[in-house]
Amino acid sequence: MPRVRICSVNGEWMNDWFTPDADPNVDWREEFTRDGQTNDTEQTASRLAAMIRAIDPDVLALEEGPSRRAELALFVRDHLADAYESFLGDSGAAQKLGLLYKPGSVDSAQLAPHAEIADLIEDWDADVNGDAVLDLYGFTRTPLVVDLVIGGHPLQTIVAHTKSNFINRGRDLWEDPATRQSYIVAALVNRRRISAEGMRIRRYLDRRLTDAPDTAIMVLGDLNDGPGLDYFEERYITHNVTDILVGSAFAPERVFTHAQHDVAANDRYTAVFEDFVPTPEVKRLLLDHILLSPGLSRADGLRRIDGSGAIRHAEHEAQVVDNGARRQDRPSDHRPVSIDLEH
Repeated sequence: MPRVRICSVNGEWMNDWFTPDADPNVDWREEFTRDGQTNDTEQTASRLAAMIRAIDPDVLALEEGPSRRAELALFVRDHLADAYESFLGDSGAAQKLGLLYKPGSVDSAQLAPHAEIADLIEDWDADVNGDAVLDLYGFTRTPLVVDLVIGGHPLQTIVAHTKSNFINRGRDLWEDPATRQSYIVAALVNRRRISAEGMRIRRYLDRRLTDAPDTAIMVLGDLNDGPGLDYFEERYITHNVTDILVGSAFAPERVFTHAQHDVAANDRYTAVFEDFVPTPEVKRLLLDHILLSPGLSRADGLRRIDGSGAIRHAEHEAQVVDNGARRQDRPSDHRPVSIDLEH
């Protein structure tokens, strides 16, 4: 039976690699600056590309992609042997969402019609400030929704990258008693925004599956949240985003399968960061996810291959030197995730 591999990777500020948007001549920069360090562009792009080639996905969701489609096409041409066609989202500024696919593996690919994904495009009422007042809110990066046909079977892919938790000078604000409360307020706003975005995606999924329970849908990307509760989620928010997206136990027929549950618990992480709340601690976090609708667990048609969900640690580590100290020393600060389907 034919197989296809679907993967998600965070490109970690790919937009740094290209000439400014004001320059109509899209080209590579020889070098770029990130975190106060100068990096070689060719070396950096080559590491990301080598990791992708080693995984060899048929469909690749991309987060933190470049700001112009011509830049993404340049990366595909120069580093991926022009093996992929691509889509690039129209929101996210310098961190856009993309989807690449091999024409030989995918029958057809097109952006989902706007009328069918209004829940993912239009602003909605939400209280992201915790003031009990509903204001219009919109996604930080509007999800990129692409309708694929693989082996004659439709598959809708929703590439998502929710609001970041990052707060400028956050550690200083937290460690200073005079500013700690202002940090907490800002951290809660960020988490409420992530939660609102997760809930909005779930609303869309519930509507689709209520209308057509066997619909094949995949949500994949960097959700800036993982299983379990961090300090703020446990004490203030009392939930996390991935739980919302997976679905409710009271509607088991609409619960999604998490592909990375196939991975051993000790390896179930995609990013390593130092969290300073409540005390400094290096944490392994599962921030990158692939969620599959119940229709992808059926016995025929397009379906997931049991046990094939993966976090691509080996392919990532093969491209890391000097412990990834500089941007040019690593393919990304996130490990890719993947799932194999058959039909």
